[in-house]
Amino acid sequence: MTWLRPALAVGLTALLAACASAPPRTPGSAAPLSGRLLVKVAATHDVPAQSHSASFELSGDEREGQMRLMGPLGTQVALARWSTAGGATLQDAQGTRQFADLAALADEALGEPIPLGALLHWLQGRPWAAAPHQPLAGGTGFVQLGWAVDLAQWADGALVEARRVDPPGVTVRAKLDRGS
Repeated sequence: MTWLRPALAVGLTALLAACASAPPRTPGSAAPLSGRLLVKVAATHDVPAQSHSASFELSGDEREGQMRLMGPLGTQVALARWSTAGGATLQDAQGTRQFADLAALADEALGEPIPLGALLHWLQGRPWAAAPHQPLAGGTGFVQLGWAVDLAQWADGALVEARRVDPPGVTVRAKLDRGS
């Protein structure tokens, strides 16, 4: 199924986006976060450009939780579970696969390295404290670790747009459903 890898890529990015950008929830909250995500990957000499969107539901945080990825008709196409103690598990049409951590799962699904530690902070509208950053031209964000992070639409409920500067270009945009 050629759509599965892009769907997983979208879902994993959604997982990170939703974990980082959601308002605080009370412990034991049963309502998952939900939203839509768009991931664009620029063409390279051997891979054509790709653009994928998906719906997601997320419960938990970056330390422990789960994320469901839904296809266009609302059916689940993948389920990712993770914890700092148990690593990460991905269940999809190919079966169940175990990974050492969420970063390893994301690298396998996306096929591109993503600075996950930094991304969690970017999606909260701030640079990662563990690496230097410079202001983005126009004053609407910053550049860090080779990614331009634009915060112009962050306050309007649209998630941060993060673009990798070096090829292949990757753009991630997401929006949480209101009331999540």
